[in-house]
Amino acid sequence: MSKVLALFLAPLSISVAQELVLEKVEVKAKKDVLTPQEVRESFAKDPAEALSQLEGVWKLRKGGIANDVVIRGFQRGNINILFDGARIYSACPNRMDPPIFHIDFSEVESIEVIRGPFDVRNYGTLGGVVNIKTLKPKKGFRGKLNLALGSFSYLNPSLSLSYRTGSYYGLLGYSYRYSKPYKTGEGKRFTEYPTGVNAYRDSEKNSPAFRINTAWTKLGFTPAKDTEIELSYTAQRSKDVLYPYLMMDSPEDNADRVNLRFRKGSLKVTTYFSYIYHRMNNSKRVNPMFMETIAKTRTLGAKAEYELKNMTVGLEAFNWNWKAKTRMGSMPAQNTIPDVDLTDLGVFGELRKGLSKELRLVAGLRMDTTQTKADKGKANTDLYYAYHNTRDTSQRDTYPSGNLQLFYRVSRSTELFAGLGYSVRVPDAQERYFALDRMMSQPDWVGNPGLKPSRNTELDLGLKLKTPRVNLDANLFFSYVKDFITVYEQREVNNIVSGDRARSYANVDARLYGGEARATVALTDTLFLEGGASYVRGKKDTDPSRNINDGDIAEIPPLKGRIALRYDTGIYFAQIESLMQATQDKVDSDLGESKTSGWAIVNLKAGGNYRNFRLVAGVENLFDKFYYEHLSYLRDPFATGTKVPEPGRSFYVDVSYVF
Repeated sequence: MSKVLALFLAPLSISVAQELVLEKVEVKAKKDVLTPQEVRESFAKDPAEALSQLEGVWKLRKGGIANDVVIRGFQRGNINILFDGARIYSACPNRMDPPIFHIDFSEVESIEVIRGPFDVRNYGTLGGVVNIKTLKPKKGFRGKLNLALGSFSYLNPSLSLSYRTGSYYGLLGYSYRYSKPYKTGEGKRFTEYPTGVNAYRDSEKNSPAFRINTAWTKLGFTPAKDTEIELSYTAQRSKDVLYPYLMMDSPEDNADRVNLRFRKGSLKVTTYFSYIYHRMNNSKRVNPMFMETIAKTRTLGAKAEYELKNMTVGLEAFNWNWKAKTRMGSMPAQNTIPDVDLTDLGVFGELRKGLSKELRLVAGLRMDTTQTKADKGKANTDLYYAYHNTRDTSQRDTYPSGNLQLFYRVSRSTELFAGLGYSVRVPDAQERYFALDRMMSQPDWVGNPGLKPSRNTELDLGLKLKTPRVNLDANLFFSYVKDFITVYEQREVNNIVSGDRARSYANVDARLYGGEARATVALTDTLFLEGGASYVRGKKDTDPSRNINDGDIAEIPPLKGRIALRYDTGIYFAQIESLMQATQDKVDSDLGESKTSGWAIVNLKAGGNYRNFRLVAGVENLFDKFYYEHLSYLRDPFATGTKVPEPGRSFYVDVSYVF
């Protein structure tokens, strides 16, 4: 039996190794953990693509890289993305640069995912949180050299070096990622799908899909056993990132992250600064009218936590500034995001207590006050007044959030989970104060200064079964979101601008429900059968007076499944798997969302370890299937209406050397 349990740690997709990590941390929150070794077994280009292998998690594709994360149908600002507990926000209004894009795999130690509103330590966790933990040096001199190669000229070399003694440590690393546009199952590059004025020029259809340089360093000092000071810095420079579903691409995107952490006994303090400069234009397209947006976002914050015996109390404060300026042809430049500050102050407490040998409790409470304020001199208040009958440029929201989680061990192999959570997310600068006067046949795009915060009340139920041969984790959830923020078409109410309609944001009450399950069965000591499934359904209240007639929430992912057979000795492995998604016809017709057909693909991979080397090779989409994922396009403000197909048959090799 001990041999079976040891070998059960080998599978790296839905593994008992992952489950044992969960067992250690679950008293704090129910979470999943993804490791770099799991990531390196796939052809994922960024963390969002890698996380989509988890149940309840999907990706939103925009091109060859920079995918966004979707958790149980929640996306964008409804999900928290953190780096070692610190914040970074995207600058692009179309999320060309989602926060999770601004890290390299070689910098990552693990990625934690919490589904639902069960995190009081961080502001705004409405639908989930992703916390990326970066590498920490181990004792002595260490290094890792990694080289990933793949189809479509994909190249990703990286190097990480570290040194640690008893009183100090240092780490530095570098990574480069490059690729040409991938080809789909039709044999066409993804740059061949946009048409009309949004089509790529012939000379650009095989230009680089992305070029990304990332460098990082970390310095630490431990003057005493219970004291640690750590300073880390990451710089990412991205160029020529193509986004075929949008009217523009990004010739330049720069991101900088700085974290300063201090620990003294039970006290932990984290201060951080992040800055993103993002430029996008249509210089690679045939459109004769030049378009360009330059967007910047800056975040400065701190969080202090004090650990008591079975309780954590803390304080969080941060400021997020967001600005964007857009030029369209000969029109004057517009401050589409008018230098908006979002400032939050929150206090929280979390209790973890064993009520009996079988029953454990986690309870959290938080209180926030948040001010959102736009620069009056830059805000286009005429657009706000034309469509929403207001010229307001500031708002303060004060609100509580909290959760209660119970873990009941029925037997040594079975545990039940029940959680009730309540969380609030304040509308961001784009949702409240975005303003783009198109002065053309296309609708304007305008924020809604009167938006209310979204409030999610969610019930989760779970079952975990773990025996020497079977490992099962299943969850159900139901979310009622008061004042869910949706996109809709707003008619002009005051005739003071040239347009008469706009895309904007509205509060509606919504319900999201579904579940996910995963299982691993040890058929023998070295052969494992793995599988998983995820489902979410989203419904919202209709309001014909505001042109909200369809009860389906837009951009809800369909049912997905996975089944795999893995041979693993602990030294080498081979795996065949099939990924599947069902047809999604529950779409928002108000916004022109269309049905996406279901699909299934087959992937193969194999690899092993020899001394300090590890080699993995694989092929994804073995039969060169042409298909779309439902989350393959966005509508506005700069959408082409083009759906981006998934990659066709793709080969990859990943080799690493540790010293």
